[in-house]
Amino acid sequence: MTGDCAASSPDELPALDDQAGFRAWQERARRGLRLMLGIPEDRVPLDAEPRGAFEWNGVLVERWVFTAEPGSRVPAVLYRPPSPSGRVPAVVLTFGHGGSKSRWQYNFAGQLYARMGLACLALDPIGEEERHARGELGTRAHDPQPVVERADRAGRLIMGKLVFDTMRGVDMLLERDDVDPRRIGVTGNSLGGAKAGWMAALDARLRMAIVSGWAYDDVALGAGKLCTRVPDRRMRATMSWSAFASLPAPDCAVLIMNGDADGIIDAPGRGAAWNGVRRAVKRAGEVYARLGAPERLRAWFAPGGGHRPYMLEKEAMEWIRLHLGAPAMTGEEISALPTVNSGEWCDAHGIELEPLYATELHQRGGSLPDLGLRPVPRDRLACLVPGELGLPEFTIGGWLERVEKDAGARPSNS
Repeated sequence: MTGDCAASSPDELPALDDQAGFRAWQERARRGLRLMLGIPEDRVPLDAEPRGAFEWNGVLVERWVFTAEPGSRVPAVLYRPPSPSGRVPAVVLTFGHGGSKSRWQYNFAGQLYARMGLACLALDPIGEEERHARGELGTRAHDPQPVVERADRAGRLIMGKLVFDTMRGVDMLLERDDVDPRRIGVTGNSLGGAKAGWMAALDARLRMAIVSGWAYDDVALGAGKLCTRVPDRRMRATMSWSAFASLPAPDCAVLIMNGDADGIIDAPGRGAAWNGVRRAVKRAGEVYARLGAPERLRAWFAPGGGHRPYMLEKEAMEWIRLHLGAPAMTGEEISALPTVNSGEWCDAHGIELEPLYATELHQRGGSLPDLGLRPVPRDRLACLVPGELGLPEFTIGGWLERVEKDAGARPSNS
């Protein structure tokens, strides 16, 4: 094996003469990828402000606002057990394109994980919901080419900003005296799966990651949005997907979940993306095995499944229980849970799915653990007070202006 993983050699792995050699490669690779993404080295105080709390479905929901970096603040909600007996495991959610804390799958995930006995942090991605100038949902405001190019010229890729904000979410969890700092993970779907993959690769504090609805394969270089294509292409100029998948080893347990009929990611529809995932996981699994953790990397596929939030299914719950812990549920209890069709659950609660995903193949065909959960109304999750919505520190436009000023970059005329 070689330490220089070129894009032309998709199965090459880092040198692994001993654990010290792997750790040295791991740190060099992480440093290079953080630099490529434009992730800041310095971290300012979070100055986390509580914005109230309430109970819902047997879960305590806390509202917060914290500072990610100068000129960029984040509204977030934390779901947790009302009366934990000690420090609990915790996860940060990462969101797909157009996703934010009020979207049904993340609302469901926060409650689900809290009912398992974990704390779960859900923060609005930049450009969405309370980080949108008008508070709109599903805007995908980070996607347009002028936005991507402005951030790039300032040395800050959009993916880097999304990942950095998630890292600050981990920082927030670590400041809490009810969270176990040794048991923190991340879960996400679609673009959120891509972010979860980057988090697993770069953040040494994580012990578990679920990468749902995303492929460790060169299909990512030509499909999807610029916010994923640009960093993936630059990563692939320096290493293989197998090497990228081995970066979390051996400390972070990674479950990659996909539907084998997901034509959103596997756009050609021939299964090439999933063959690539299997190949990358098989090769990276060699690294995990040689480091003494063969059980901590797995690819899981739903037969006939499309583009669904698989981090909500019982297989994901079991992965969390095994690698972070589930203080309120045993493995037997998880296995015995009844399930409900995701489309039927959404219909029962008046949730309208986006047309692209509102099919049995995709989000209408999922299987949710049935704990009698009800969606939290959007207004109950609002963290900002009157007069704050649209302020530059909460918007993508304000962030771009700040980083352009810091970098001395010339703003685009767009």
